Amino acid sequence: MIRTQFLFYFLVLIMIILLSACKVQVRYPSEFPSKTVITNEEIFWFWGLVGEKKYEVYDLCPQGRVYEVRVYNTMMQSTYTALSLGIFSPRTVTIVCSIRGE
Repeated sequence: MIRTQFLFYFLVLIMIILLSACKVQVRYPSEFPSKTVITNEEIFWFWGLVGEKKYEVYDLCPQGRVYEVRVYNTMMQSTYTALSLGIFSPRTVTIVCSIRGE
């Protein structure tokens, strides 16, 4: 009886974690997107609290202009995070370079 309730609550918790995706997106309104898109999968630990990543946009985009930065989890990354109880927490970072609108 108690084991069945524990299993039920554990499965509900896992489903809530899988369905609650974290997504951050930044856009600059005076810029327009170019065709240059950089996508990297980054590894973080402990729910994304450990693992600092730095990007040098002058090396990635022409003139260092960035239109959009997205940090999100794919479904598989969310599954890894849930199965490891947040210890292993990969994220995908997408950088879209820009063309300045004048």
